[in-house]
Formats: sequence, C-alpha cells, structure tokens
Amino acid sequence: MRLALLAAAATIAATTYIAPAFSQTPSESAAIEEFKRGQASANAKKNDETITIMTAVINEGKLPKEWQPYPYFYRGQAYRRLEKFTDALGDFDKATALKADLAPAFFEGGLAYQAQQKYKQSIGQFDKAIKITPDNAEYVYSRCVSKSWAGDNAGARDDCRRATELKPDYVDAWQTLGRAYEDLGQVEKAEATYKKVLELEPGNKEAREGLDYIATCRKPGADCSGTGGAEPKKKGK
Repeated sequence: MRLALLAAAATIAATTYIAPAFSQTPSESAAIEEFKRGQASANAKKNDETITIMTAVINEGKLPKEWQPYPYFYRGQAYRRLEKFTDALGDFDKATALKADLAPAFFEGGLAYQAQQKYKQSIGQFDKAIKITPDNAEYVYSRCVSKSWAGDNAGARDDCRRATELKPDYVDAWQTLGRAYEDLGQVEKAEATYKKVLELEPGNKEAREGLDYIATCRKPGADCSGTGGAEPKKKGK
C-alpha cells in the first residue's frame, strides 16, 4: 500500500552578494544594509518579517540595479513558505524578468507549483532552473518528484538516477528512484535501490517497507497491484 510522507524541508544555499565596485550614494548604501537585514531574516525563515522588510526595500526603490531582483526572490520565497502561492509566483516572475539566469527563482517557482499539484507547470520551472544550473542535484531531484506524481515514471527514474550521480549520498533521491523502478515493474532494480537506501540510512522505514513488499509479492497468490515504496517526497517549507 502506498505510504504518504510529510513534505521534506527544502534547503537552499544562501546566495552571496557582493556590493558593486562603483561608489554608492548614501541612500543606496542604506538600502543595501536593509536588504541584507531582510536576507538574514529570510535565511532564518522569519517569513512575515522578510516580507515586511523586502516590501519596504522594493517600494523605496533605492537599491542599485544589480541588486534589484533579489528582494523579489526573497519575498517570493517567504510567500511560498506561507503557502501564498499567487504572491510568490508573481515575485519570482518579477525576479527573473530582472535577471533571466536567476536559477533559484525558477526552482522556487517549481516548488510553488508542485505544492499546488500543478506538476506540468512545476516541471517547466524546474526545466528552466536546470538549464541554467544543470549539475544541481536538488533541482534535478525536485523535477523527478514532479514527474513521478505526474505519472511519468521513466522520466522520474532518469532524473532521480541523475540526482544520485550528482550527489551519491542523496537518500531521498535513491528512495524515489526505487519507487520509480517499482512503478516501471523493474523489481530487481527497485530491490537493489532500496538496499542502497538502507546502506546510507539503516533505519529508513520506507526502504524497509519497500523491500518487505517486494518479498511479499514474490509469494504465490500475493496481491501486488500497488507498490510498496514510499510516495515521492515533495519539497516543503
């Protein structure tokens, strides 16, 4: 029987911002300091505070041009964490309009669509993030999850396999890869993959359940109409 899991927490590395080399006006310097305060609040997941600070920074319009996409990104991230998805997606669109190669904004947009079960749209956003940063295991794994939920089991298999190549100790990716193999009827590969999960995380309940299910299915007369591994973990707050 399929086991639903709670969403895993998504961790995004804080972007390093370097002040422009040219001289700044006092108002620009003050705006940058306020932005940094909002960034620290975002990294601490103080979502309401982040929204308040970044909204003020945006409305004041004092940041140098090079900095302007990032208040939208961080405010959008805070909105997503609060499940205010329309506001979040609006901010991610504004951020990427200002900086077309801002991969984390596309990734966050993918998470916002994924949380609403809009898997086609989420895959499109993850595609854009991966095109910019192809070797990011988190981006590839998140697309794997959306493909799995959308019923594209072969695509999920390929993405999760790629995520494990990029990050060999990525337990969630190995676990979802096992599930994809199950869904494709590749039982031996599913079994080997769940064993790999247990090598990395010996107490992993979902991998153990997957192996138990496979063992049960091998018994004569067993009903194996479902799958035994855990459902793919969606990225969370």
